[in-house]
Amino acid sequence: MRAGDTYGRSSLGKGRKVQVEFVSANPTGPLTVGHGRGAVFGDTVARMLEWTGHEVEREYYFNNAGRQMRILGDSVRHRYLELLGDRVQFPEDYYQGEYIRDIARHLRGIGR
Repeated sequence: MRAGDTYGRSSLGKGRKVQVEFVSANPTGPLTVGHGRGAVFGDTVARMLEWTGHEVEREYYFNNAGRQMRILGDSVRHRYLELLGDRVQFPEDYYQGEYIRDIARHLRGIGR
């Protein structure tokens, strides 16, 4: 007998609850292919579990608070002030990537 579109479906997990936790994208840096891969992988695992009867709860963590976000904001502020001509002591532990300058340039353009 051919299963067609229901191939692999089962009730193996019926009545069982599972939680699939996705890897968080780092909000302090540019998105990468790895972030997309993590999202696809997590969703694929969740769908496979649903296909076998599990009740799936998806949890995708987004860390947008705390020390990292403060440093991100301060890094952009420092680069913004540099664009305005201020002499700024840029701390070594702040975000050094060119994307920080890009954000500051964008903000400067909005403020005109």
